[in-house]
Amino acid sequence: MKTLSLLIVVGLSLSACTTAINTGITSNNSNQTVTDFPVETAMVNIYTKARSERLSAVVYSLKMGAEFTVTPKGTGVFNDEQVQSAEVVMLSKVEGQIVDKSVGVNYFTLNPLVFHGFTKDSGEYSITTQIETIPKIVSVGDSSTYLIENVYSDSSKSQQVEKFTQAWSLTQATRDTAWLRITSSENLLVGSEPDGTVDQYYRINNKGDLLNSKLRITYPVQDVIGRLTYMSE
Repeated sequence: MKTLSLLIVVGLSLSACTTAINTGITSNNSNQTVTDFPVETAMVNIYTKARSERLSAVVYSLKMGAEFTVTPKGTGVFNDEQVQSAEVVMLSKVEGQIVDKSVGVNYFTLNPLVFHGFTKDSGEYSITTQIETIPKIVSVGDSSTYLIENVYSDSSKSQQVEKFTQAWSLTQATRDTAWLRITSSENLLVGSEPDGTVDQYYRINNKGDLLNSKLRITYPVQDVIGRLTYMSE
């Protein structure tokens, strides 16, 4: 879901951040390369479990930062369906001073993991169509586009403001870890200005734990394609 990516980025005046996740690393004691990883478990850890991250970048000598927390909020009803939810609160900072706060809620069901949409404190309201099941176990080299998200200006759904797809792919990182890449496309609405693609990379182990991450944003700048990649500290 692009919302989580954008909750990390929205509120910053530039698309630049570095993520760090404090979790333990489970090592592989054998000499064999691990090529199969639990992608569904990793996505559950990313989007539905309680966690926090700090993000930072230095741009034009300014320390830009963002902090966000994911907090499960229990069961409820969204778009006439019984769902579970998780709140994402994001703080944007410049030189340590808070300049913006954004609050969003992601809606999903578990077993299997299915995304249903999101709401934001700005009023935006999205409806997600999951077109592929998120597999439990994935091999390095596999990939899939798994959802389409339609975003509206509010819950009346009278004005659509965005439409995009989201895909996952898996590549080898180290002998016993892999990069889970989650890619959100640019705005697909006809006549709309593209807002660029967002690629989130989470390095995971064979248990689906989140070890560290990086963020890449590709965006149009006049006739040039810009790209920013920020690594974990």
